[in-house]
Amino acid sequence: MLSQIKLHHWTPPLISGALLALAFPCHPNHPLAFLYHGSWACVALVPLLTSLPGGAFKAGFQRGWLTGFVFNLASLYWVAHTQGGGPAVVGGTFLMAAYLGLFIGVFAGVQNLLQGLWGRRATVAVPLLWTAQEYLLSLGELGFPWLLLGHSQAVFPTLIQYATFTGVYGVSCWIALLNVLVFFVLTGAQPRLRVVASGLLLLSLAIPWLHGRALIPPSATDGAATIRVGLIQPNLSRHEKWGSKGLERSFTMLEKLSRQAVDQVPALLVWPETALPCYLRLRPTCRSRVEKLVEELQIPLLTGASDYDHTRGEPYNAAFFFRPHQPELQSYAKMHLVPFGERTPFRDNIPLVRDIDWKVLTGDLGPAEFAPGTRHTIFAHPKAHFATLICFESVFPNLVRKSVNAGAQLLVNITNDSWFGQTAGPYQHAQLSILRSIENRMAMARCATSGISVFIDPFGRTFQATDIFEPAMRVHELPIGQAHTFYTRHGDIFAQLTLLGALALTGVGFLQSSRQKTRKP
Repeated sequence: MLSQIKLHHWTPPLISGALLALAFPCHPNHPLAFLYHGSWACVALVPLLTSLPGGAFKAGFQRGWLTGFVFNLASLYWVAHTQGGGPAVVGGTFLMAAYLGLFIGVFAGVQNLLQGLWGRRATVAVPLLWTAQEYLLSLGELGFPWLLLGHSQAVFPTLIQYATFTGVYGVSCWIALLNVLVFFVLTGAQPRLRVVASGLLLLSLAIPWLHGRALIPPSATDGAATIRVGLIQPNLSRHEKWGSKGLERSFTMLEKLSRQAVDQVPALLVWPETALPCYLRLRPTCRSRVEKLVEELQIPLLTGASDYDHTRGEPYNAAFFFRPHQPELQSYAKMHLVPFGERTPFRDNIPLVRDIDWKVLTGDLGPAEFAPGTRHTIFAHPKAHFATLICFESVFPNLVRKSVNAGAQLLVNITNDSWFGQTAGPYQHAQLSILRSIENRMAMARCATSGISVFIDPFGRTFQATDIFEPAMRVHELPIGQAHTFYTRHGDIFAQLTLLGALALTGVGFLQSSRQKTRKP
């Protein structure tokens, strides 16, 4: 594909891919860490737009795919680190970047087609087309809305409070609009056009900022009902937890940090995803030890662990809620599993896929083949009913808002990001959770095995974030959510409308292009 694009044609798309990658977090020790900032997102699409010649879909698709491939490979390189970074997972990372690049390729292909028909005026379609491809990227078993443009803006919570209406896709649409305005400021053929674009650019920044300034209170807990939450970050590696005496080692660290947290009087203790390396419901000694600790501390406790359904013969990645003097054990099974990491996509619908022995092909890189959960469990804490998001689930706005609609007054995200190592992965994962709190105007307590553990208030402000790969405990007061937002109630209406608009534009573009071709002698 690259051989079909001349050097001077693919340089701008390459720059766009690099700028998009710079808009998302990196590891603080990265030698170029000073370059990474969310503000790059506001100009990242401009080089790609300048490279679109207008005309055939194919020419635009090639440039867009190159941007998408570079962007995703540079941002998601950490995927190759998981499971020790063997040849199979490294190759899979390149394939993933190539696949994700297709979405930006389609965006650029349609945009190029429209520009061939309508000239530079078609550039106003960019926000619509970009938002639509991001929404498509989030759907289905292969959905991966990790690097949405809107997520890059979590570092500017004052500017993105309108996400309570539009969700993260509205933020992405706004960023794409800023790119269009910058494009016209830099390339406008008429001085008047550049002046108008400059004015609209300033207005597009000022309105969200004024809205956020007027909306965000000095403290989210003033006059609000609250709950004090303790996060326990044991920082045990995969080998320490799952190797010989791993369960005892896990209990020792978790209990030690939990007893330290008690001095700050939390009303809820949270242990991370798979904090206990056992089938908790089926292991009486393991379950009993947690129950004894809860009775000793007199504090409800949420922990991640595996579960197993004998009737179906399938394991689950689950969370369990223990309460003092309550023998009933509440649980939640993860609903959206990591494709190829926790479950093979489409295995229930395509027998050929189900019969593949991944371990023969990839060694120890085969999926765990967990079964997906089927219900949004709301845990009944005396102070606040809360929903649990397990790891990857925090990436999906619609899944989170359904948990809030089910009755959650607090969001708890438990995760194990130790797989990602000393990379950008943990920082990207933690940052995107900020949008989930803003969208639903609900606080979140995020507990990670090796970091980043952090508290997020309903306006996206973060508190007491831990460093990665260190044992830690944090306790903080969080407000209890009450009223639901427009986004919580109605979901991705904004994104769905942009998709309908984009499909209509695409249909019109291909129809007009076809007619033009038939008219030529």
